[in-house]
Formats: sequence, structure tokens, C-alpha cells
Amino acid sequence: MKLKKVKFEGWDNCIELKSGDFKLIVTTEVGPRIIGGFVGKNKTNIFNVDKKLAGKKGGDEWVNYGGHRLWHSPETKERTYVPDNSQIQVVQLGDDGVSFIMDEPDTTGLIKTIDIFPLGKNMFRVEHGLENDGVWAIECAPWAISVMAPGGTAIIPQNSAKEGLLPTKFISVWPYTKMSDPRITWGERFVLVKQKSAKGTKPCKIGMNCEDGWVAYVNNGIAFTKSADYYTDEFYPDNDCNVEVYTNADMLEAETLGPLCVLQPGDKVVHTEIWCAFPVEGDVKTEEDAARILDIE
Repeated sequence: MKLKKVKFEGWDNCIELKSGDFKLIVTTEVGPRIIGGFVGKNKTNIFNVDKKLAGKKGGDEWVNYGGHRLWHSPETKERTYVPDNSQIQVVQLGDDGVSFIMDEPDTTGLIKTIDIFPLGKNMFRVEHGLENDGVWAIECAPWAISVMAPGGTAIIPQNSAKEGLLPTKFISVWPYTKMSDPRITWGERFVLVKQKSAKGTKPCKIGMNCEDGWVAYVNNGIAFTKSADYYTDEFYPDNDCNVEVYTNADMLEAETLGPLCVLQPGDKVVHTEIWCAFPVEGDVKTEEDAARILDIE
């Protein structure tokens, strides 16, 4: 596979990858970050890119360029917000995929990699790796965050068990989130989170133990889905959440997490998402809309 280099949003030497009609653009000057996503002739980026930061690099503070990034949970100021402003390595993985690797460990001792494999039929396999390059054990969980363009609606499936003596649904609510927030629909089959860019819109975030392991975002005539395996015998961050959604006035983040693990020096953990994006008609305002657009009976 010959790598195609393109310029995008002010960044030079970006790598373009295609799977069917689904195209990804990965910057090599910061990250690792997938900065662009397009389907067919639709020229609207499915990801949000902060126009004030587009094309920027360097600096000693973390900034949210946008796109898709890899973090590690649990979230702390000292560990999570480590700058990713430096150039990354690009390594071809045979004829099948491309690896995007941090040039050196961050201050936590972790090396981040994002490996991307086109699967055809508008699908990609995106592998998120955390490797302990330090001298002590680190407890963490891989955290894959897709910063989506404003105006759409996130969809999280509810766990489907109808009977049982023990609870099957666990929901985490962050301190700045109101349970009555009109952007959130607590449905029978799905939880919907609408992104709104009105002035004065405050952030909100929820997390769930999603046994189906996927989250979708519908916006501008495109449905984007990403899924990751859910392990019932493992424990996840944030009170056992493997799917989370954060939104503010500028964008929405669709997130999946891997189980918490202890990485000994030299160990590596990989969290794999399967991505798919395709054109759709209509918006998501109700659960029925979500089921129809995603073709779920």
C-alpha cells in the first residue's frame, strides 16, 4: 500500500487512508490524531477541528486540536493532559495498515500508538496502544475519544436484559451534568445526547456500562459508528463505564474505554475499535429515528 500524503487544515504531510467511500486523514505533526473523516462526496468533516488551532504544533501545554485521539483513564490533570504537540512516526504494517507512533514517551512513561487498517465496505479497524516505557507499574485504561463536529446526536444502546434480581444498567453522571438536561433523552432502547451550539451552553457528560459496546453519531447526513468488545468479567473506569459521551457548545466527544489494567514496565495494552460511516437521511430526534437510521429492529 502506497501512502498518500496530503495537506489538511494547515498541517503538512498528513496521511490519507480509504476504505470504500470512507476516507480518514491523519496528521503526522501532532498526535497521534486522526483529524479528518469524510464519506463519499460529502465535503463535511465528521470530526470537529478547532479553527484557532488548525495547523498548529509545538508548545508545552495540551490543547484540543479536535479529531480523534488516544488518552488513558482515569482522568487526572497531571496524567491525562500531557501535551501531544510533537511530530509522530509513521510505519507501514505490511500491505494492510499504518501505525502512527509517539516519537518518545510522554511524562507518564507511556508510548501511544494508533494503528489503522482499512477493512473495505466503509470500515476501519483502529487499534489504540499504550506501552509502559517507564520503570514502574502503571494502572490505566485506554480511552479512545472521537471529537465530533457540532450539530449531531450521539446514540448509546441500552442494555437489553428485561428480568433479573441484580441491576444491569450503571450510569455515571459528572458533577457539571444535570439529569434533566434537555440534550439528553433517557429512552427505553437508547440514550440520545444532542449537541447544541447555542450561546451559554454548558458542558455535560454521561457514561454507561454498554454491553453492546458501541456508540454512534448522526450529523450532516452521515452516520458514524464505532464499537469495541465489552468484557463482563473486567472492571472499567468511572464506575464501570465502557462508553461515554461529553458535549459542550463547540463539539461532542464519543468515547469508548478498555478495562482497567496494570501495565508492568515493557507491557502494552491494545484497545480496538471498529469504525463505519455511511450516508443517511433525516436527523435523530427520537429513539424511533435512531433505530431507523441505524437499521436496528
